[in-house]
Amino acid sequence: MIPDGSVDLIVTDPPYLMNYRSNRRVATEKFRHIANDKDATALISQYLAECQRIMKADTAIYVFCSWHHIDFFKAEFEKHFKLKNLIVWSKNVHGTGDLRGAYGPKHELVLYGHKGRSLLRGKRCPDVIDCAKVPSSKLTHPTEKPTELLRLFIRNSSDPGAVVFDGFGGTGSLCEAALVEGRNFIVFEIDREYVETANKRLDSLQLLQN
Repeated sequence: MIPDGSVDLIVTDPPYLMNYRSNRRVATEKFRHIANDKDATALISQYLAECQRIMKADTAIYVFCSWHHIDFFKAEFEKHFKLKNLIVWSKNVHGTGDLRGAYGPKHELVLYGHKGRSLLRGKRCPDVIDCAKVPSSKLTHPTEKPTELLRLFIRNSSDPGAVVFDGFGGTGSLCEAALVEGRNFIVFEIDREYVETANKRLDSLQLLQN
């Protein structure tokens, strides 16, 4: 339904294909498994093609992913975009995983590329970015990304008034980041509970801004 060539920037956090369920608790309950996370290869392939279609010429895209399936994500990404960086997001704490057989995971990856050629705004950043993850006590979604990191990507690859897109909106982190940075957004989310959380988040933000 989105017209061809109508989006200025994509910053998106699709399923990582891991059937992920966070062990972090909110109050006394764990987050449930993420919808479409395990068997979403066809969805991701189609999604990236649609991203390319809706982007304007000479614009940028950021796709969060994990090292577990980086080969798949990179191959699908490069069907549609020029890969410029594999950005490493270094978090302030490491996860759990195999406590005795593997190093503690402390990073996630972000595929950064262009449709055409997109110039960075402002000061050039290194491709390893230190940014604290959202504290467990404040998480509203099991894979919620910090707005500070999203705001950095938005500032670096779009101008005020631009339209930023994410097809996996979660609880509205990108929406908040876009509004704070003076951008518009188009975001989709299939989980009604997360949509309600995102709407409350945006209502609170707009009250603060007013």
